[in-house]
Amino acid sequence: MYFKEHANVFPGEMLGPKFVKALRGPLPQARLMPTGGVDIDNIGEWIKAGCVAVGVGSNLTRGAATGDFSLVTQTSRRFVAAIRKAKEEVG
Repeated sequence: MYFKEHANVFPGEMLGPKFVKALRGPLPQARLMPTGGVDIDNIGEWIKAGCVAVGVGSNLTRGAATGDFSLVTQTSRRFVAAIRKAKEEVG
């Protein structure tokens, strides 16, 4: 899914979901997408903080480096499930 006019939050690992949440307080219309540092353990935090999307690189494609493309598929499914869960919790 492509989101028009979003702002990239980089490096995500330096700023964190709390930064997004704080920024969206006075700017609820801000459409933010973190890249760098997004992983399966924190993706829900990013979504709950108000991000419209996330940019995931090596944490998603790690299996491709060794030719384990089924791992990429499995990891993708885990990411999608985590995003859905976070969105359900937000409401």
